[in-house]
Amino acid sequence: MLMTFAKFEARPGAMPELLKLAQSLVECSHIDPGCLEYVCYQDITGRDTLLIVGRWTDQQALERHYETARFQQIISRFAELLVEAPPSVSLYQVVEMDSL
Repeated sequence: MLMTFAKFEARPGAMPELLKLAQSLVECSHIDPGCLEYVCYQDITGRDTLLIVGRWTDQQALERHYETARFQQIISRFAELLVEAPPSVSLYQVVEMDSL
């Protein structure tokens, strides 16, 4: 299982539109095969920052998600709303604690 963490910092005044795009991304990602979880968090200390967390069955499911037209369309609209594009994205392999 994989987890993705994508951190976005909105340009001043762009957060309302960025939140709408993030909501669309979350909704469409839930239907992607292999998506176990996809959620968005807004930083309470720096209100212009969003964190999107995804949990995927495997690398292939994540790659298929990135290749969908929906994902490409929404993400291309993110760039104009961000302080820095591309955003910070981290990928983690989930460690099963039972196997340690």
